[in-house]
Amino acid sequence: MQSQTTKSSPPDPDARRYAPATKRNREAIYEILKNNLPEKGTLLEVASGTGEHAAWIGSRLPAFTWQTSEYDTNLFPSIKAHIQATEANNISVPIHIDVAQKDWGFGKEMNVEFQNKTDVILCANMIHIAPWEVAIGLIRGASKFLRENGLAFIYGPFFQNDVETAPSNMEFDRWLKEQDSSWGIRQLDDVKNLAQDHGLLLNKIHPMPANNLFLQLKKINKT
Repeated sequence: MQSQTTKSSPPDPDARRYAPATKRNREAIYEILKNNLPEKGTLLEVASGTGEHAAWIGSRLPAFTWQTSEYDTNLFPSIKAHIQATEANNISVPIHIDVAQKDWGFGKEMNVEFQNKTDVILCANMIHIAPWEVAIGLIRGASKFLRENGLAFIYGPFFQNDVETAPSNMEFDRWLKEQDSSWGIRQLDDVKNLAQDHGLLLNKIHPMPANNLFLQLKKINKT
């Protein structure tokens, strides 16, 4: 995976943005990753947001080359500033990814660089604040860019057929749909079936704080 320096033109630390949920969930996410990742490798984070997860978790996983990415380029200064503040040398500045685009909008060179070569893909808090087509694009791309037996982790709230939904998640789902009718908490079975259709097996479901789940998927077939 290409490493991009963060040492030239140091970002303004005042550019850092903060999401309250990140501080609440970062330790739980870190513990799951620490206990389930291979010893070393490459990790592509989709939708890095403010950059807090990359900076806090990535700096604690020095055996991994952590590539940040984001659809909203307005968040790039925040991501870069958080990375700069860690002084970690294993976290790369963000690249632009649009998972709804073919090959996530990568040019040919970037496509070749990632295809069947990425050990881990991480995506937190994205598929419920985007149309279902974005979830499809995330899974389709993960299937292409992960190496065989590579892992994908998806964090967020999910509805489960055999589990009573927490009132807070019901209210959150209503709020999401008020913002955009195409948004909403996804059915776990829908995500599981979508993944299977693209050669990804949902092999672990990790319960998380605030009624969230951390899905762990494994690439089982070349597609």
